[in-house]
Amino acid sequence: MAGKTAPGRTPDFTAAHLLYALSLLREKRIGRKQLAESLRVGEGTVRTILSRLSDAVLVEISRPGVSLSPEGVKFLESIESKMIWGEFPPTDLTVSKHNLFVLVRKAADRIRYGVEQRDQALIHGAVGATTLVRRDGLWTLPGPGGEVNLDFVEEGIKPSDGDVVVIGTGVDSFTAALGAFSAAIHLVS
Repeated sequence: MAGKTAPGRTPDFTAAHLLYALSLLREKRIGRKQLAESLRVGEGTVRTILSRLSDAVLVEISRPGVSLSPEGVKFLESIESKMIWGEFPPTDLTVSKHNLFVLVRKAADRIRYGVEQRDQALIHGAVGATTLVRRDGLWTLPGPGGEVNLDFVEEGIKPSDGDVVVIGTGVDSFTAALGAFSAAIHLVS
């Protein structure tokens, strides 16, 4: 949905923007202008995003605003069966106080050194990303890295060996989220 659909300009949004938009719309009904501000894109770009989400029957657009359709809720739930996300507190693992983690189920075989995920996050406006792999019941840094304690993350997500956590770090919560989402989407695509 984030790619070109016709000759001309490449869209001013990415798959990470779409996932962020769906995540916001799950929480509450949002107007176009507020969605544009939340996604940091222009209103024309939001019209394109909403048009594509509407064509896929993922949103319902009405005068009071936009919300997820029942199909959109199911679609987001299918994504959440592979990826779970949430806020991550400030830590020595990251370079900013604004962090968002995305757990990607069974993606450890796609991780080399973690710099690939960091690069994806940087391309999308984050200031960094930390990648951790679940092996033998422990979180470890890729490559020769050591064990890392992430007890608070495990409370609600029930990680398994082979899972990956990408922690996007940004100057604010939006850039942290966009970075983490883009790195995670790159892992599953």
